[in-house]
Amino acid sequence: MSERMDAKLWVLGGTALLPGRVLPDAAIGITGGKISHITTRSQAQIPAGARKIDAVGCLVMPGLINGHTHTGMSLLRGIGDDLPLMAWLNERIFPLERKHASKEFSYWGTMLACAEMIRSGTTTFNDMYFFEDECARASDEAGMRMVAGQSLVETSDVDGSGKNLDATFDHFFESIEQYKLVTGTLAPHSIYSVSKENWKWMIGYAETNKKGIHFHLSEVMSEMDESKQKYGKTPTQVLAELGLWEQRVTVAHAVCVTPEDIAILGKHRVGVSHNPESNMKLGTLVAPIQELRKAGARVAIGTDSTASNNNLDLLQEADFAAKLQAFKYGAGAIKVEEIFQMLTAEGAEAVGLGEVTGSLEVGKAADIIAVDITGPHAVPMYNPYSHLVYSASGRDVKHSVINGAIVMEDRNLMTLDEQEIVREAAAWAKRLTQSVS
Repeated sequence: MSERMDAKLWVLGGTALLPGRVLPDAAIGITGGKISHITTRSQAQIPAGARKIDAVGCLVMPGLINGHTHTGMSLLRGIGDDLPLMAWLNERIFPLERKHASKEFSYWGTMLACAEMIRSGTTTFNDMYFFEDECARASDEAGMRMVAGQSLVETSDVDGSGKNLDATFDHFFESIEQYKLVTGTLAPHSIYSVSKENWKWMIGYAETNKKGIHFHLSEVMSEMDESKQKYGKTPTQVLAELGLWEQRVTVAHAVCVTPEDIAILGKHRVGVSHNPESNMKLGTLVAPIQELRKAGARVAIGTDSTASNNNLDLLQEADFAAKLQAFKYGAGAIKVEEIFQMLTAEGAEAVGLGEVTGSLEVGKAADIIAVDITGPHAVPMYNPYSHLVYSASGRDVKHSVINGAIVMEDRNLMTLDEQEIVREAAAWAKRLTQSVS
């Protein structure tokens, strides 16, 4: 070939899932954190001394995008199971956070989450929590791409963020500038936990400073009922009057929405994170993701926190999402290729990173995973997209590259001390157990 292939890192072999086509026996070159070459192994001219990742026997694909997380909450995994949402929040989660949440808590919770996410193929996550600068620090150390949302929860106010909003958010955005793979957002918890006055402040701050907003919308019917009683309108309609949807917004859930709400969200191409396992565990409805996508919203798949899910395996989440749509609308209502898009390119758009990541294209960030397809549960494989949605799980992820850096190779984490993280999580569990016994 006439083109010089001077990339120093190559992902070699395997079947690459490219936009609109499948490329067998692929060779993907990486230069300066970006994809610089996409070809086949037989055509690749690899320079001597280049670093090579063996992806033979794998599906090579974009890293997964987790549309909604609370990584700092990972230390609360399973501590409030089998409770409805408001009881779960007010009787278990908020009291524990008031007592235990701290910079250290958020840091180690996020370190635990990053280890789990890298192992299961996630390369980008859209997060919100208290002490989010510590979550961002952990993500940076793990080498993950993150949208970090500094939370405001007036009904909890764990970190004092409700005292001086300007100072809180100015400090937060300044503190995360040092992390090259972290993008900051505002993260008011919900319409019921943040006052209307502070919603107005958030919208103004976002507009002035060109920041995104990430929050929970219409997760359960009680939220809808409370909004109608208080304001005479749904949460979506109340926030429309405040001008929220003119900003760049990603919402989590959007389960209990009306046709009018769907039209608003679609018109403004709002990002929506569909978190089906968390929704079903809390006994709510099936989110109308088909209607939202048809209206123009961009839908990602998310896990929510391990306190309400209880894992961060996006491939498992994808399987559940597809089956829920079949349950609601009939078999084949949503195609596996669509679910794949929600995990990757559409998911990246939903969290505001569509121009950066989400697809294997020259010039995009080298966020790449290799999924092993040699196990007994993986053969025969007639359709790679069907395999990913219905047969694969996070345990099949073999390699992970984020922004051109190898973060997992042959299932070995390269950026994290997994044993140390597990020890810290166990120590936190002892303290938390004493609070609920």
